[in-house]
Amino acid sequence: MDRARFRWSRLSVGHKVVAPFVGLTLLVGLLVSAVASQQLAASGAQQLATVAVREQDNVNTVFNSIEERQLADLRLLAATSGVAEAVKAGDSPTLGRLLLPLVANDLPVRIAVVVIKTNGDTLLQLAANPDQPDQCICQPGAGKASFPHLDDVLGGRADTYGTRYEGLADLGSGRLLYTVGPIIDAGGYLTGAVLVGESLDQIFGLVQERAHLQLSLYTAEGTALGATTRLDFHVPALTPGERAEVMSQSGVLSKRVAASGHQAAVFYVPWVVRFEAVGYAALIVSADPVVGAQGLVVLVLLIVCLAALALTLLVAAIVTRSIARPMKELIKATSEVAAGNLEYRAIVESADEIGHLATSFNLMTSVLKERTHSLEQLTDDTIVTLAATIDARDPYTHGHSMRVSMYADALAAGFGYGDIERDAIKRGCMVHDIGKIGVPDSILRKAGPLDAKELLEMRRHPVVGHRLVSGLPWDRIVLDIVLHHHERWDGNGYPAGLAGEAVPRVARIVAIADTLDAMTSPRPYRPAYTFRRAADEIIAQAGVQFDSEMADVLKARRQEIAALVKSALHVWVPKVYRNRHRRNVTLGEGRLEVVS
Repeated sequence: MDRARFRWSRLSVGHKVVAPFVGLTLLVGLLVSAVASQQLAASGAQQLATVAVREQDNVNTVFNSIEERQLADLRLLAATSGVAEAVKAGDSPTLGRLLLPLVANDLPVRIAVVVIKTNGDTLLQLAANPDQPDQCICQPGAGKASFPHLDDVLGGRADTYGTRYEGLADLGSGRLLYTVGPIIDAGGYLTGAVLVGESLDQIFGLVQERAHLQLSLYTAEGTALGATTRLDFHVPALTPGERAEVMSQSGVLSKRVAASGHQAAVFYVPWVVRFEAVGYAALIVSADPVVGAQGLVVLVLLIVCLAALALTLLVAAIVTRSIARPMKELIKATSEVAAGNLEYRAIVESADEIGHLATSFNLMTSVLKERTHSLEQLTDDTIVTLAATIDARDPYTHGHSMRVSMYADALAAGFGYGDIERDAIKRGCMVHDIGKIGVPDSILRKAGPLDAKELLEMRRHPVVGHRLVSGLPWDRIVLDIVLHHHERWDGNGYPAGLAGEAVPRVARIVAIADTLDAMTSPRPYRPAYTFRRAADEIIAQAGVQFDSEMADVLKARRQEIAALVKSALHVWVPKVYRNRHRRNVTLGEGRLEVVS
């Protein structure tokens, strides 16, 4: 919750205004899509169920036609003159001669006929040869016949539907769907039974030809009996509970399947033979048309939702533009002022609350500019006072800090620094020797060379100076100059002994400027060097004491820096010194002759 609140607080005003509209539109779109999807799914399921019912009727029509044909064939065979007598006499050749024309008459539908005597023995099994219809494929009986309901027929028993029964049995290498009935002689006596059947493979072919669908048949126990020529989809097996539900005819069970990018629905319906469910059938109904229609409707809904979302975004954008644009301008103004540009003012575009806020901001900026100007004057006054205090302790270093800032500014400009960085460099130069406040006058004003102890004391002034200014809100550039302006490129400097690029770049600039002023200023133990000599010696120490890049800048700006050395009046002077004569402050002094 806290994280979500934090993220919300970081959003722009425009996003906060647009977000509720977008959220509401998306919510409505989702609700509409959910309701439409449910309706589409229900409608699609209903369409598939309707197709399944129609296909089931087609299948039932095929099986009913088979049943009617078998019953007609059964009556014709049993009533043919001489058949009852041949069965009673056990004359299989005569039976074959009498029955073959009737069986051949059904071609190309191939039927199998089995004649059974009253004792249950098979008398004859025959079929017509499709290639030579006048030739009988006959097999004399051998052994007992075993077919469901055969005992009922031979026992003369009848049920609600009569004395003829239907069933499924294995015959030869295949399964046979058959109808069996009694053979009655002229005296009304039972002489045997006749069975007329067709193979399931032939029946599947008729189903595929007439109903144009894919079908698979199963026993009540779930054993597959066969299927149409080719099934495009795998038929999922049913659990015992599902099989019981289908067999009880309490409803239609369906399952969705997919294969090779196509979808279908498998409908499980009871397989009824002679008004009794003997198994179940799996009807495969293609769902591609329904899925395609649903996809089209979903696409239309998606387009409508996207259009509504786009319209909402457009309206929200127009509404928020009038709010966000002046807010962005005000934010830009605050960024400019925060970056130090106190001249920038926010554009006031309206008289509403944002306009009043912009006006108040501009007024605040004006006051801030005046206060900053006063603080800058005070800061400049403080810096110059510090520099004057440092330089006043040694008459030979009078004006040293100002001259170093002048030379360092010229080098920094040649190196490509901007105005803000150059101001910080000049400020750092003004206080670079502030640590000498802690150095005794006996050391600072000593005419001769310093001994080891005195030299150690003198070399502490960068650390002391850094400690003095580190608590002030000054740029890092100033602190780096105060602490590292005596470091050397070769690492033999102090106080940290830094080398190469580890020495801050601004400190490398000030090191050259500091050395240049020290060499061109007179000392008790030597006269001032000419600019040419000082510059040549500094350039000669490139890569040893000084940074080669900085030495190259000195070489490139040699004429300009020579002119600066010649006249110390060309120095950065804080505004507090513009009335310098009234304050009795000396800006420059007589300088040596400069030979560039």
